[in-house]
Amino acid sequence: MKIAVIGLWHLGCVTAACLAKAGHDVVGYDNNAEIIQQLKIGKAPLFEPGLDGLILTMQQQRKLKFNMDANHITDADIVWVTFDTPVDQDDRADTLWVEAEIKKLFPYLKNDGVMIISSQLPVGTIDKLHKEFTHCLPKNKITLVCIPENLRLGKSIAVFSHPDRIIVGLDDLEKKSEIQTLLKPISENIVWMSVVSAEMTKHAINSFLAVSVTFINELAAICETVGANAKDVEAGLKTEERIGPKAYLRPGGAIAGGTLMRDVNYLEEIGKNKHRETCLLSSVIKSNHYHKQWSCRKLLDVLKNINGKTIAMLGLTYKADTDTLRRSSAIETCEWLAKEGVVIHAYDPGIACLPPQLAQFISIKHTVADALKTADAVIISTEHPQFQELTANDFCQSSIKQIVLDPSGFVAKKLMNDSRIQYFSVGVPS
Repeated sequence: MKIAVIGLWHLGCVTAACLAKAGHDVVGYDNNAEIIQQLKIGKAPLFEPGLDGLILTMQQQRKLKFNMDANHITDADIVWVTFDTPVDQDDRADTLWVEAEIKKLFPYLKNDGVMIISSQLPVGTIDKLHKEFTHCLPKNKITLVCIPENLRLGKSIAVFSHPDRIIVGLDDLEKKSEIQTLLKPISENIVWMSVVSAEMTKHAINSFLAVSVTFINELAAICETVGANAKDVEAGLKTEERIGPKAYLRPGGAIAGGTLMRDVNYLEEIGKNKHRETCLLSSVIKSNHYHKQWSCRKLLDVLKNINGKTIAMLGLTYKADTDTLRRSSAIETCEWLAKEGVVIHAYDPGIACLPPQLAQFISIKHTVADALKTADAVIISTEHPQFQELTANDFCQSSIKQIVLDPSGFVAKKLMNDSRIQYFSVGVPS
């Protein structure tokens, strides 16, 4: 099938490359000339393991091409919308921008064609877009389909190519066989539902995960005060058959990145508009915001006065195996530390230099040892695998004081029981 993938940030690049690998003829469209130029030489705008190589290979095999001329989407069997929905510092999404970009495509869509929307948008948006299309082009027909985005940074290619299942929201059943043909090389395990149910399912999944994360972190905070170990409690929860081993229950950092909290905010806003209380979801937002300050509170507990102290941040990116700093909790912590007069030394294997606004208060180092040198305390903020290779000696030889904050317990096995180190982790008694 001929597929046009629209919007080439992380979601779009993965979708385009994986659809091409599945055997489809794919054109990726974006109106950003720099992104298109980089993609043509096999360079995605955001690092994802294996993505650059896959993009280059698919272009060499002539299954994938990139263009910024919307006329190239007119003969596509299916147009797949993959704009990354931007969020602000309060996890509020700019959905109007995404809607406006989708509306710009209306004149180029094939009559009686199919448009799949995977961008994260509030429930009801696709119906609104369908009415807009009908108003703008009353003589034409379009089928709008919802396939909620299901990627995970660092594992996106595997998740897209081998999903547990694919949720498809489709109201026009005449197009069902067309969607089955599209998805058959990827998975035949399709959960069919209405468009509005698929939109709501995406909100439900992310909100449920957000509730799980905030639940275990609140529980962990209480564990610290009563002498219980939240890791033991986690094991107890996951061996309960009504909960299960894959439950999103792991004491550690707060929710960051915007993806989960964006959907919580969507539902809270919808609840307000529909005059329905969302007591639980509103509490998730408040609880997560409080937990973001765990490292800050712990530093104040241990060091008392942190003005003028030097703190080493190991990891700055949103998560391991990415190079994105957008909505990173580590950056938020650094911003707070800087306001408190802290000197910040940082090391991240995926970051060679920082944007000017961050470089004003974060000194990037090129080795772990340089970051640790003269540090009064260390925060393990991103779970980069190489940090697990560090030993207690690495910290003791480089730091003035061996104070290590490791919210998720990532290096606990190496450091937790070493008497030379004051080690702190979420949910573990001091």
